Amino acid sequence: MKMFLLATGALLVASAAPAFAQDGTATAAPSDSATFTGPRAEIFGGWDRVGTRERFDDGTTRVTNHDHKTAWTGGGLVGYDYPIGDKMTVGVLGSYAVSTAKTCADDATSIACLKAGREIEGGARVGYRLGAKSLVYVKGAYVNGQIRGTVADDAGDYVRGHANRDGWRAGAGVEYAVTKHAYVKAEYDYTRFKSFDAQDLGFADTSLRYDRNQVLAGFGVHF
Repeated sequence: MKMFLLATGALLVASAAPAFAQDGTATAAPSDSATFTGPRAEIFGGWDRVGTRERFDDGTTRVTNHDHKTAWTGGGLVGYDYPIGDKMTVGVLGSYAVSTAKTCADDATSIACLKAGREIEGGARVGYRLGAKSLVYVKGAYVNGQIRGTVADDAGDYVRGHANRDGWRAGAGVEYAVTKHAYVKAEYDYTRFKSFDAQDLGFADTSLRYDRNQVLAGFGVHF
């Protein structure tokens, strides 16, 4: 979160500076100001914190464990933004991403691991232009995330599985134009997935829920 706030502040300061002359008076936006509408494509990457809640309940014993792992994520995005007046935009987006997040636990007889798989996002955003080169926005999205599990024991038994889960995402960010069509961005996202039975992952009598906090940077082009 601190990284996101610092990056956002730096981008906003950079975008505000050209809007004022040295004598402190506002200047008009140039005719070749940044394009924040139309189709766009983007690559992104950054910090990914995956939190899990595992609840074991066999009818006799009930144990709940909370854990989190910090990792890296990256992917690609395509979208389309429509102008609403001179300052606002509304758009749709879709993305595909992967993560390096993985956690393992072992006891005297077995080892069990969970790993984040691919993630598909589809959503919308609303943006507001600040000056000639910056766009701040908020977003909401549906997300389908995959989680993979493996369990191995001393007897030689090995179970591998995966589950695809639906969730929702809320985020906010800022884009700063480096040319009329190209931009860089800083963004924070929170994602929450539904709880599910982890039997398919090799975890008997266990329910699993997970969420993600992400701080991202990206580079994109408006066409």
